[in-house]
Amino acid sequence: MRNDSYLAKREQWRAMIRQRDDRSEIVNYDDPSFPSYSFEGHMDGSSPWLRKVHWHEDVELMTVLTGKMAYNINGSLIEVCKGDTLFINSKQLHFSTDVNGTYCTYIITVIHPKLLISSPEIESEYILPVITDPDIPYILWHSDSPDAANIATITRAINNSRGNQFEITRNFFDIWHYVLKCEKVNNAEASFSSYRHIECLKNMIGYMKDNYLETIPLEDIAKVGNVSKSTCNNIFKKYTGHTPNDYLIRYRLEKAMELLSTTDEAIGMISGECGFSSSGYMTEQFVKCYNMTPREFRKNHA
Repeated sequence: MRNDSYLAKREQWRAMIRQRDDRSEIVNYDDPSFPSYSFEGHMDGSSPWLRKVHWHEDVELMTVLTGKMAYNINGSLIEVCKGDTLFINSKQLHFSTDVNGTYCTYIITVIHPKLLISSPEIESEYILPVITDPDIPYILWHSDSPDAANIATITRAINNSRGNQFEITRNFFDIWHYVLKCEKVNNAEASFSSYRHIECLKNMIGYMKDNYLETIPLEDIAKVGNVSKSTCNNIFKKYTGHTPNDYLIRYRLEKAMELLSTTDEAIGMISGECGFSSSGYMTEQFVKCYNMTPREFRKNHA
């Protein structure tokens, strides 16, 4: 029998983010035939899925149970504290991050809006106006707001209903009731320049992921985005929280984690297959980002 510690680590690993070539997330639905994913987890400054920019057609709900965390959504940083719930709209570029290494526990739910579509009228009048509105990238219910406790109760109910499609759908409708109640607030201004920068970022990230085994000069990344080197740096910092070089290193580390957890290849071989100049440099970056060595990571996720 696997012990509780092992099972907790495997369950926490469900929070890892896998992506397609267009940088959209391959959501780890609880049931592949039913587009809903819910997970109760924790994070701190060493959690390996932090600061990984992505998007998906699903909407996302994050309820913080203890501590605090933050989300970068289209370049805006939103702090989410105990009792708060954050709604992230469909197709928004975002990533989660810790706040000064603070330990945080949360419930996250990722669910596709199509589960709400019971008729063409429902879709056209109540769903599409929300998920296609550029002025609603997110909604934040603070813990002291009138609806916050009810919304947090619903996100818990969805998590407790994993496997029960009827209960998940029913609770999702309840969530949408509160979404429709909200005014268009929360700094939700979309400008042409921000849209253009997001498209540039997607292209630059795609180029880096296609060529991560090679040495990639900043000039080449900027050229793909049709921007200057300084603008390239600024775009990466705003939307990912990293410089282009740091983002590339973290992507290589993600590839290394995948090989460490799914193969028995030697660490030295893996470092070369992931674009690192040496196993020593890969280990140095691994410890810097995740506070553990590649060997320790493999042991924890075997």
